[in-house]
Amino acid sequence: MDTERRRDSSRLTLASLIGLCMGLAGAASAVAQEPDGIDIALSDNPIVTAIGNVRTPADCTALLGLNLKDTAITAARIVPASGQVPEYCQVEGGVETVILFEVAMPTSAWNGRFFYVGGGGYNGNIPNMTGALARGYAATATDTGHRGEHWDASALHNDPQAQLNYAHRGAHLVTEIAKQIVTAYYEEASSKSYFLGCSNGGKMGLMAVQRYPEDFDGIVIGGPVIDRTGLMIMFDWSQRALLGAEIPPYKIPAMERATLEACDATDGLTDGVISRPDMCEFDPAVLMCEGEDSAECLTAPQVDAWQKILDGSQTSDGEALYPGYFPGHEDDYPAYVTGLGVNHGYPSSNYMYMDNFMRYFVFGPDYDAVHDFDIDNDRAALDAFVAEQDAVDTDLRDFEARGGKLIIYNGWADHSTPPQRAIDYYNAVRDEHGEDTDAFARLFMVPGFHHCSGGPGPNIFGSNGRPLVNLNDPDRDLMGAIVNWVENDVPPDRIVATKYVDDDIGQSIERTRPLCPYPESAQYVGSGSIDDEANFICTAD
Repeated sequence: MDTERRRDSSRLTLASLIGLCMGLAGAASAVAQEPDGIDIALSDNPIVTAIGNVRTPADCTALLGLNLKDTAITAARIVPASGQVPEYCQVEGGVETVILFEVAMPTSAWNGRFFYVGGGGYNGNIPNMTGALARGYAATATDTGHRGEHWDASALHNDPQAQLNYAHRGAHLVTEIAKQIVTAYYEEASSKSYFLGCSNGGKMGLMAVQRYPEDFDGIVIGGPVIDRTGLMIMFDWSQRALLGAEIPPYKIPAMERATLEACDATDGLTDGVISRPDMCEFDPAVLMCEGEDSAECLTAPQVDAWQKILDGSQTSDGEALYPGYFPGHEDDYPAYVTGLGVNHGYPSSNYMYMDNFMRYFVFGPDYDAVHDFDIDNDRAALDAFVAEQDAVDTDLRDFEARGGKLIIYNGWADHSTPPQRAIDYYNAVRDEHGEDTDAFARLFMVPGFHHCSGGPGPNIFGSNGRPLVNLNDPDRDLMGAIVNWVENDVPPDRIVATKYVDDDIGQSIERTRPLCPYPESAQYVGSGSIDDEANFICTAD
């Protein structure tokens, strides 16, 4: 076990390298310190208008005496306002002892609604809820029943109950308890309940739609881990492809230039963003070294590895198992796909999640999936985890019948959860529900957008609750859009994404573009600035 601890601790450096990657991206409302000069205008926006239910510090501390089933409340304190985050009552506790949670409730700026913040990776920590608070919600989040870094699944080893709590049960139990705490604090129940999460948080949202349809009225999920078992096999496939063919970071710019040259114009515009990578025929062999190896070319093994990453996992006889990634915007490859090479101390984020799943869920702590996993003979071992860990059910009639609304988004340049998988799932939902699908569920594909946040395209649209700009604007903020759909019956036909100079909301706007409900995409009308969303329409191919 000491060897395993040393093995895991050596990977901590990667978390710093990629900014805690999927874990922080999936902590849907986690935010860095935001500029204080942006006005949330709680009183001006009908979606966030406070209801006037002002609570005192005594109301908060009184929650310590609340008696709830299988629940212990361990702390209740007032947290002062800071920047755009209002003063709130913070409650800490545990369900069934091990499932820790927090509830954060504005003392005087509550909008009357409940909000669940989904966690990323293997969770193990409680996501930050300031994005929800700034929007006026009473919010909750949980570690799903265990403690650890977001990439670390060791606490789940040989513990079926912990694995079940992580998969979906913990979030559901906390949702039920947190709603009771909110009701006790405000002396009235929330009018509506909402969910926002990305990556594993996206999976948590899908689990709620499929298993607990009464939990939420509106759910927004991004880059969802739809079927963890299949995704882990895909992660292993891509890492095995790189064995002996590691692609160092200094070669990534040449790869990105090659895909941009081949794919940028597929939407009719050459604008530095690949908006329709699914329409691009790209051959990695265009970068094959003709002479000596250099930063401007790929060796034959590297070309083959990249092709396998694009193709996705398949059996030895060519049966496709899981989609790969689309070409384009490979600047995040070192974080998610290539790392610095599995033999050089800095494996990728995808490697870390796969390695932890294979070792602590499936095969045992000493297992080395990159070298030992046989895709033909060993993948059946993952079948035991499909029922609880995968969120693949396409029959969402119970959620639809209770009036629930679902928004899914995925970046075309997501190099963690393959965007084609989100498309495949949504198409399967459409096959199940027919023409009624758009009345309760919509998918938005985001050009030039990475996993949960960032990327060269317009990337600010409330995807993960941050940054704190355009709050609750139904045309520019996903949470505003889902509330408008649930409460005003106005479906999102178009959501405006914004690109700021240097991705800094303190600077000027560089570009705006509409995000369109799939299968529609944004098309330029032929006149006016290509940096102004007003000059684009949403249309199907």
